[in-house]
Formats: sequence, structure tokens, C-alpha cells
Amino acid sequence: MTVQVQSHETGASRFTISFVEPKFAGLYAMQRYHYLSHLIPSKYVEDYLLDSVWVELAPGEGPEDVVHPDEDLILSIKADVMTHLSEVGFFAALDDILCPLDATRSRQACHGDFRHSKSILASSGVPESDFFDVFHVLMSEGGFCDCEILYNASATSRLQAEHWRARSHNREPYNAHKGS
Repeated sequence: MTVQVQSHETGASRFTISFVEPKFAGLYAMQRYHYLSHLIPSKYVEDYLLDSVWVELAPGEGPEDVVHPDEDLILSIKADVMTHLSEVGFFAALDDILCPLDATRSRQACHGDFRHSKSILASSGVPESDFFDVFHVLMSEGGFCDCEILYNASATSRLQAEHWRARSHNREPYNAHKGS
């Protein structure tokens, strides 16, 4: 990751920090920020970065290339999007990839992105032009990648139940990102 720091405005004490990371290609702005907010210790952010402006970019991007959602729109469509996703079996299909009901099927790992979800949406007839809205609704519910959709945005899932079952028995839960 390349990090660049510069004054936000001429003579100002506020800084703009640009984080340029190849992994950010194909990720939404909210996913990029979520990734960074878990990478940089919160104490460090509190002590040194609170008054800074963060810009998360893929190589070759400029700040003007990053598209941000209309938060009012996302809030207004949230209930309908979540209802539609349930009706087309999106959550069940994603759960079947990450935590198959059939124990003979191997589970897929989460790659920290929406690759499984995009495939399910496409096969469910959701046009790619709707993905931006759908994923921003899911991120507003805490679903920043495939497994977090099941942990945070879905009302119920086998993956979520398995996690809490392991915790209740003082076992380390399955890590969907590592596949173990």
C-alpha cells in the first residue's frame, strides 16, 4: 500500500491522506474505508488521524473517480432491497456457498469482497446496474464482504449460527476469510 500525506489546504494543519492499494480495485469506497479502519489501530487514529481526510484509491484512480452513494436514497430503498433479496433467495444461496447445508459439498472461502454475492445476484436476474444500490444497502447493515453479509445483514444464516455455536462451546469459530 502506498500512503501519501499532504496539507488539506494551503497553510492548514489538516492533512489529506491518500491510501493507494491494488486490492481496492473493484471495491466500493465504503469497503475500502472499512478495510483501512480495521487495518489501522483505533488508538493511532484517535491520537494522530482524527482531523485528517482519508482518500482510498486503486492504482491509477483519482479522488474524482470514486463514486459515493446517496445516503438518503440508500436509506429510502433499504427495506425494499432487503425484501427483494430475501424473495429471490439471495441470503440462502450465499449461505449455501459459505456454509453448505449438504455436508458433502465443500464450503467456499470469503475473499473480503462481493465475488460470490455478485454471481448470485446475476443468476437471480438482478441487473448489474442495480449492484451499486444493493451493495450499499448491505454495507449499511454491516455487510462489507460475502461473509459479513451473512454475519451482519442477514436475519439468520447457518454461518452465523455456526459461529455462535462455536463461541458458546468455547471453541474458535470457523474463519470464513481463511477457510478454516
